[in-house]
Amino acid sequence: MNESARLFTLRLWPAADTRDGDPPQWRGKIQSLPDGEAYNFGDWLDLIRALEAMLATRPEETQEE
Repeated sequence: MNESARLFTLRLWPAADTRDGDPPQWRGKIQSLPDGEAYNFGDWLDLIRALEAMLATRPEETQEE
């Protein structure tokens, strides 16, 4: 894998029932692979902040001998 490439999983679920015509509210979790660093978020701005935090740090690289 390219050293600058990162792999994430993103899980989304509806937060609660909404009234007809109201936009759905979503919650989620983003997790960096393979290190497992994860953030829960309650809105899109929190998701962006979590991604920025995870991308600001480089995952520890393991070397195989």
